[in-house]
Amino acid sequence: MIAKNNETEPVAEKRLGFTIGLHLFLIVGASMPEDGFFFWLAINLSVEALLVFRVLTMWNRYKHDTKRYYSIQAYWMLIGFSIYTTMPFVRMSYVTPAFWPVLIGTLLLFLLGHLLKERIGKIFVNPRKIKQLVMWPTALAGIIIIGIAIMAVLRFQSVDENVGLAVFLYMLGVFSIFTATPFSLTEEVFEKLKAE
Repeated sequence: MIAKNNETEPVAEKRLGFTIGLHLFLIVGASMPEDGFFFWLAINLSVEALLVFRVLTMWNRYKHDTKRYYSIQAYWMLIGFSIYTTMPFVRMSYVTPAFWPVLIGTLLLFLLGHLLKERIGKIFVNPRKIKQLVMWPTALAGIIIIGIAIMAVLRFQSVDENVGLAVFLYMLGVFSIFTATPFSLTEEVFEKLKAE
């Protein structure tokens, strides 16, 4: 049994490398192209350091329960994705009166996603929620279509050319918040949700 777990450990480490690589790619994008690249890069790298520390802590705790570890790693990967894709829109509002409402609204969305994690998790595992599960990819497709339309419309308006992309990424980031949170649930909670 221990030998089997030891064989899976390198795979988990490779997945961790993928998560960090994805986050670093997003960090660079989230830190540009407006002024203050190094200021925002330092902030984003600090956030990433906290995420990596948390994932490594979980790795030490669950290294012999790889199923749980992979679930937690998927959670942190998606949470990082949501942070770095909502960041450009928050940054664009930094010097405007909209900054605090946008920042507080974004933090409230993160909080709401965590408060609803069991309800969202039930959609993914409970057979009686199949109709709601089918709506999940439909919602993502709708976000992509609306996001592309917003980018196209704003491209022809007298606004910064990156606003449309920032809005699109923000919508993807918010969607990923609600996709990520169920991964933080334990297997016992999922079993309970299946039976409800």
